[in-house]
Amino acid sequence: MRFRDTKRDTNIIINITPLIDVVFILLIFFAVTTSFVTPTSIKMDLPKAKGEAVEDKKNIRVAVDSAGALFIDGESIKDDELESRLKTLKDIHPEATVIIEADEKAMHGKVVFVIDKAKSADYAKFAIATKE
Repeated sequence: MRFRDTKRDTNIIINITPLIDVVFILLIFFAVTTSFVTPTSIKMDLPKAKGEAVEDKKNIRVAVDSAGALFIDGESIKDDELESRLKTLKDIHPEATVIIEADEKAMHGKVVFVIDKAKSADYAKFAIATKE
C-alpha cells in the first residue's frame, strides 16, 4: 500500500502575467480617455494675460487704438502705408518680431488686417501685447 508523501513541494509559483496585462490595459485606457479632455477656449477678457516677455531689441510695435487708427513705433500711419512701411523695416531688421498692441475695444478685423499685412511683408513672428 502506498501512502501519501508528506513532503510536498513547497515552491508555489504565482503567475502575474494576467495582472500585468490588466494594468497595461488600464494604463492605455486612461491615457486615451484623458487626451480627449479639451479645456474651454472662450474667454472674454483676452487683453489681460500673463506670459513671457518678448525680447525688445528687434521688435516692431504696431498699435491699433479703439477707433482703428494704426501706429508703428508711436508714429501714426494710414492703412495703405502699413505694408510698405513694414517691408522697409524688414530690410533693417530681418529677424524682427511684430508686436501688435491692440486696444481692448479695437475691432478684431483691424487686428487681422495688421497680421495679414505683416505676413505680406514676409514677417514670420508675431506677438500680441497684453497687460498683466
